[in-house]
Amino acid sequence: MNQKINKKIILLVNLGSPNELKTSSIRSFLSDFLSDKRVVKLPKLLWYPILYGIILPIRAKRLLKQYTKIWLNGSAPLIYYTKSIADKLQVKYQNDDTLVIYAFSYSKPSINEQLQLIENKYCITDLTVVPLYPQFSSTTTMSVFDQINKYYQNKYYLPNIRFINSFYNHIGYIDTIVNMINKYKLADSHLLFSYHSLPVAIIKNGDTYYEECLKTTELIVNKLGITNYSIAFQSRFGNQKWLTPSTETTVRELAVKKQINIICPGFVCDCLETLEEVAIINKAIFMNNGGEEYNYISCVNDNDQFIETLYMILNNSY
Repeated sequence: MNQKINKKIILLVNLGSPNELKTSSIRSFLSDFLSDKRVVKLPKLLWYPILYGIILPIRAKRLLKQYTKIWLNGSAPLIYYTKSIADKLQVKYQNDDTLVIYAFSYSKPSINEQLQLIENKYCITDLTVVPLYPQFSSTTTMSVFDQINKYYQNKYYLPNIRFINSFYNHIGYIDTIVNMINKYKLADSHLLFSYHSLPVAIIKNGDTYYEECLKTTELIVNKLGITNYSIAFQSRFGNQKWLTPSTETTVRELAVKKQINIICPGFVCDCLETLEEVAIINKAIFMNNGGEEYNYISCVNDNDQFIETLYMILNNSY
């Protein structure tokens, strides 16, 4: 029996998106996502009738139109950019025994599928897991941790595992965003930071996401040397009390300033929440309320400087 070649694995994990531009694919993605106890903490007996009886039948059809607007090169932007990030990062390790792979928490390829595929070919000696979420949250980062733990719980071996739980304050990440913002000649225009919202109860239970969002913003504006900015939270879902102010309300109020720039430093890859909700819907709200110029600044995506930042993070370089 041939001995497997040893490999060090870097696993990049993102949330996921529908794999196809079809209602069935959107429904499958939403079902996996909204069934995660890390995302929705209601008891299944209460939640599943709502999820499968109301949300999935209605929301999947509506989202098909929204995804159609942003589909990129035959795939969802988040999937496209995650793959590109992995490909570019692999180049950094082309003369090494390291493989860079990617997976998604709620779409294909899954974490389980990717690890099993690699194990069929190689012996994994070291596994570094990088959730592509700059700020830690129990709703995202911990879900990745759960899946890694579940994969190995019935195994009889364990590689050396390293888990990168956030990079919200890494100088490389901050500098990448600052450089992207500087392309927009800010002058006196207002800069709005929009982060994905979370239920307040999760923050009160110890989730550090909110404070890390604030710190990311602080580091960026200090580097830019500006004071004309604000922070808001988007993509609320359900009737719980969520982090405020909402992006929609803030954009409406900022229309009096006539011109704003908006950026989403809580997202690595552009996705439905940035390209459709922020760049299209919120722009319409801004313009309909008297605004004149609305600039959406894209996520870092597969920006070369961000690839270098990931390489720095993986090599403990600041």
